[in-house]
This record gives sequence, C-alpha cells and structure tokens, in this order.
Amino acid sequence: MTMRLSIILLAALLGGCVSNDDPCEKVWSEVGEADGKLGFTTERIEFHQGQCGKKVDPELWKQGHQKGLAWYCRPEHLYLAGRSGEEYRGVCPNDTQARRLFEQGRQGWTDQ
Repeated sequence: MTMRLSIILLAALLGGCVSNDDPCEKVWSEVGEADGKLGFTTERIEFHQGQCGKKVDPELWKQGHQKGLAWYCRPEHLYLAGRSGEEYRGVCPNDTQARRLFEQGRQGWTDQ
C-alpha cells in the first residue's frame, strides 16, 4: 500500500514538472478570434510575433481573426461599440455602413 502511494505521489510530482507555462504556447486561431472580436486590424499579429516570434502561427491567427471580425462587424455590435466609446479601426468589409452604425452609437455616447 505504501509503495502504491509513493508511486502515485511521484507521478503527480513529475507531472507537475512537465506542465507548460509558456505564454506563447497558444491556440493561435483562438487568439486571432479574440483580436477580431475586439476590432483589431491584421497588424495586431505583429504584436504577437514581437512577443512570441516563430511560435505564432499566422495562418491560424488569420482564420480566427476573420471569424472574430464577423462577430465584431455585426450591426448591433458596431452600434453598441460606438455607444460605449470604443474606437473603430476600419476593419469591417462594408466600411461605409460600419462607420455609419458606429457613429450613430457614438452620438448616443456623447449625448450621455
């Protein structure tokens, strides 16, 4: 019984040694999606590359970024983003309509 407990404890301790705390070991599609949902331009990848170098997977990041932008560029989000005082960076495909919705929201923000 004591031998079994010793083996379990040893395995747990060794398992803790191999845990990966590298902040650059990320799922880059998820990072890109989060950046897109925040309205960042594609230049944001340069920030990640500056932090993590070759560990960044640009293709996965771009795929996620496009998915995030699809969420960010929804009309209701653009209006609410403007209303909350956020900055619009010109990232939506239909930029003219996006700016109009954003500015309508911004007007509500400045009227508060």
